[in-house]
Parts: sequence; structure tokens; C-alpha cells
Amino acid sequence: MSARCVLLSLIVAFIGPGCQSGGAMDGSPDRGEKSDPTGKTSRPRVSEVLAYVAGEPLTTAELLTPMIEAVGGEMLGDRVLHTVLKRRLALAEIEIGPEQIETERRLILRSLADDPDEAARLLRELRTRRGWGDQRFADLLERNAGLRAMVADQVTVTDGAVQREYRLRYGPATRVRLITVSSLRDAQDLRRRAEAGGSFAELAALHSTDPSAAAGGLLSPIREDDTSYPDTLRAAIAALEPGQVSSPLGLDGQFALVRVEEKIAGAEVEFDDVKGELATAVRARAERVLMQQLARELVSDADVVVLDPTLKALWEAQRKALLRQP
Repeated sequence: MSARCVLLSLIVAFIGPGCQSGGAMDGSPDRGEKSDPTGKTSRPRVSEVLAYVAGEPLTTAELLTPMIEAVGGEMLGDRVLHTVLKRRLALAEIEIGPEQIETERRLILRSLADDPDEAARLLRELRTRRGWGDQRFADLLERNAGLRAMVADQVTVTDGAVQREYRLRYGPATRVRLITVSSLRDAQDLRRRAEAGGSFAELAALHSTDPSAAAGGLLSPIREDDTSYPDTLRAAIAALEPGQVSSPLGLDGQFALVRVEEKIAGAEVEFDDVKGELATAVRARAERVLMQQLARELVSDADVVVLDPTLKALWEAQRKALLRQP
């Protein structure tokens, strides 16, 4: 798995995928906020006028119900986790400061791109898509920092785990094509056709049920230690030479054929040169799993009483979805 793919896993606070929320991306106050003489901002009152449409006033009261219907469940989920986490941190006498919050922001940026300018651009795009205004994004970073602080002492990074990470990133790999079909008879027939000179890529494009069929069955290079692929598949790949096709394999309730296209040598990177970076990645991944578990526990145990019937229905659906997340 590439570092780029880690991003959304780093963000463990429960937030829905596509709703725009308040907060200017450039850090300026939201429309409708007012500043007092001290420079602090206050939210509009329920009956306050936010805008005029064709000369008619539009108030917060008129927007409240559609806003609840649009993002109420997600917003309540944010606040539930935020509130119960702060209480748990207080009980554990853990304080979250600007340094920890900045660390979370940098983790997200590093997972987006190596180039700082590109990472900043991608983060702006991500915030727009996810509806992370200034306040919502700040709360997200604070929650992640709090969850990480709660689980940090539970993580131990072993030399074996760091070595495995090194092999996953820099070790030898194999490029293969894959065909999956529903019956053993179909798999045997396709194997005979491939060994008789038929194009494996064409057979995959025409017959495979795997999403890789669109690319002629071609998969990303697979490394021996990559447990995101089934043991059966990795064992078959290890036993094949370039150009060879496997016997039919039982794979996720289907039958699969795999053809080795190319053996790729490992990168010429010394372990000691990247050991620190790899240890950080191993720790972050282990923390992420524990952070997700803790977040689900906090939401599950939270005492939430919702009075608004629309918001109550949305919250119940949101809570079930949150607790189902792996």
C-alpha cells in the first residue's frame, strides 16, 4: 500500500463523505458570524437574519431544519465523539496542545504528497470535498490528537515489524495478471486456452469477473509480505516464473488463474537509511487501528438524548453506520 493510500485511514474521526459545512478555507470568519470588541466571533442567533433574497430576509430559523436534514447526523456524530473524548482525556489527565494538533496536520499533509506545495493544494481540495471548514477541520485535528494520545502507550514497534515494512516498500515484487471466474470448469478451460497460446490479457478482459478485467487482469506489483493479498495467491505467484500460468486457485468463493508477467528487483535502498521513517509508519498504522477502536467505543458508550425527531432519526442511522466501520 502506498503512503498516499493511508490518508483517509489517518483521519479516524467520524465524518461523512461529501457535505459542505461552514468555515472559510482561508481562515476568515464565516458569513453570518459577528466579532465582538475582543476579536472573538459569535454564531448567529436563531432568529437572526443571515441574508436577503429579493429583498426578503432569510433567518437562521428558516435554515435550521434543512441544515439538520442535510448534515445533522454527521455534525452530531462529530460533537458526540468530541465531547466524550474530551471527558476521557480529562479523566486521564492528558492535555492536547498546539504541538500535537500541528503534528496531526503534518501527518495528513505528508500522506498527500512529498512536495509541500502540492500537499497543501491537495488538502485544500480535500477540505472542500469533505466540507471541512475552519472550525470543523480544527476539531478533527484535535480529536485525532486526543485519540492518538490515549492509545500511544499501547503501541510497541518491534524490529520485525520495521523489517517487514522495509520489505513491503523496497523488497522484490512480481507483476501479474489475474482472471477470476465462477466455476472450476471455466477456469480449467481458460487455462488450456492460455497455455495453447491465447492472450491471457484478452481472456481476462473478456471473461474475468475481477475489476482488473478492464486492464486485462493486470494488478499492481505484489510483494511476498503483502498480506492484503490472500496467502493462496501469494504462494502461487512465488512458485511461478515469468510467462507461467497457475493451476485454478480457490479465491473468495471463485476460481482464479494468475500469470506472472515480470519479476521486479528490490529498490537499492539501505535499511539503515530509512529505518526511522519506517518505524514511524509502523507506529502510525498501529495507532490508527487503536484510535478507530477507541472512537467506536466512545460513541457506543455515549449517553445521547436527541429531542428533535428529524435529528434523532438521522443520529440513530449515523450511529449504526459509525459502529459498523472496521
